[in-house]
Amino acid sequence: MFFSKSIKKNPKAYIAFKSKGNPQKISKYQDAYSRIKSLAIINEDKYLEVHNNLNDLDYILHYLYYGIKDSLEVQQSYTSDIFNLEFYKNNYGADNPILDYVLHGFYKKNQVNVLDNNYINTLEMDLYKQYFANEKSTVENVVSNSYYIRDKRTLIPYIQRENPIELDTIRVGVFTNDSFENLAPCPYIRLHALFSKLSESKKFTFFMYGMDSFVMMDIDNILRCKLFDVVVVQRILPFLDVLRKKCKKYGIKLVYETDDDLLGVEPNSPSYEYVNRVSDSINDFIDASEVITVTTSTLASRFDKNKVVIIPNYYVDSVLDVKDNIKTEGRLKLGFYGTLTHSKDLFLIKNVILKLKEKYDFDFEVIGGFNAEDNVDEDWFNSIQLPPNNMDFEKFMKWLPGAINWDIAIVPLEDSPFNQCKSELKFIELAVLALPGVYSDMCVYNTVVNDGVNGFLASNEDEWIEKIEKLILDKDLRKTFRNNALNKVLTDYTVENRVKIWDEVLNKIS
Repeated sequence: MFFSKSIKKNPKAYIAFKSKGNPQKISKYQDAYSRIKSLAIINEDKYLEVHNNLNDLDYILHYLYYGIKDSLEVQQSYTSDIFNLEFYKNNYGADNPILDYVLHGFYKKNQVNVLDNNYINTLEMDLYKQYFANEKSTVENVVSNSYYIRDKRTLIPYIQRENPIELDTIRVGVFTNDSFENLAPCPYIRLHALFSKLSESKKFTFFMYGMDSFVMMDIDNILRCKLFDVVVVQRILPFLDVLRKKCKKYGIKLVYETDDDLLGVEPNSPSYEYVNRVSDSINDFIDASEVITVTTSTLASRFDKNKVVIIPNYYVDSVLDVKDNIKTEGRLKLGFYGTLTHSKDLFLIKNVILKLKEKYDFDFEVIGGFNAEDNVDEDWFNSIQLPPNNMDFEKFMKWLPGAINWDIAIVPLEDSPFNQCKSELKFIELAVLALPGVYSDMCVYNTVVNDGVNGFLASNEDEWIEKIEKLILDKDLRKTFRNNALNKVLTDYTVENRVKIWDEVLNKIS
């Protein structure tokens, strides 16, 4: 009994005893023991809460021979919060993450959590202290030498810092409810493309936060000091009230950015219930904002004229190249593309398409437009299947030119208060895609489409038929429309102009 107890108190002796003298096993478990101890991966008190009778055995030895059989969930309860066992197993296929890391993973530069940026550089120092010391140093280095930051490994520790990093730039925190991993059209066009371009001036440092960051953040633990000079929020956030209050506390100026009249969403919209539930938070944030940025004059009229700044949409040349010429041969094709919320718009022209098909032989192709639950019969159009990750704006716009071979684009839009606030983005894109268009005659388009010069406007069924028919019959008119539309876009819709407006806004309020 005395011999057995003395072995339990002596890690080297116990490991040799359990390994039955096998040199390889002895070396493996001795290395594991000393590294786990040095890193302090396992909390002794928490381990004893799970294994309350170690029978005189050292707790690390007990873990190596017995605790390692615990489920990962149980092991996580006594493992340092820095080391995410589930993350490690999923990324590196290790059934025993702790053992794998101290014996092999460290040398392969495996990460211990999703935000790890090679912060562990020795097996001989406390994991927790080492991680946060190196994280702090790395974050400060990145922030001090960058002007456009979208890496969560920098964004999250930065927003939870206790002290600001002093910079010579204007620090702008940017928040959107979309993910910055696969950017949707709205944040790409209205935030990313503009701010990444503006960052080249080296006058600003932009911190780009999206849904992919929010899910990892301790929201109550953000902004404990003045980390930003300005905060820009797009549309809706799940923590608008918290952000607004923190910014008020530290004197951070607010900008509210939107491309839709969210507070005017109609009851039949899929977004109505959610928007209605958070409408007070949106209103409070708008009231607290120095500036409200919008896309059109109609949308601007929904807000305080003393606060609102119109920053129109533009040609996003980073995702879409100008197509040289319009289509001049092959089967006649008309087309429509849009998000899966346009069934009402498309039904405006169903009879138009059917009547034109009685007279002319053509295909009408639709990309998106209808939700599956719309149960639409497809006897009047051909559906083009959307690509994977179709809400990734960059990927979609690279895919689109090769997916369509149209002669004429059709752009119907239901005339509603909400739609009246939309922008002419489709006109811009069609001009670049070499597609002459027929558009609904409403404020969204009749302020940019010069009827009969760079496109057609239609306000009823007879006009839709008449004007589509003119383009069907006249290839030269199609070419004229496209050329005139493209000239307007390349003159009036440049990204540089929109960047200049943002430059003025941010400089004025900061």
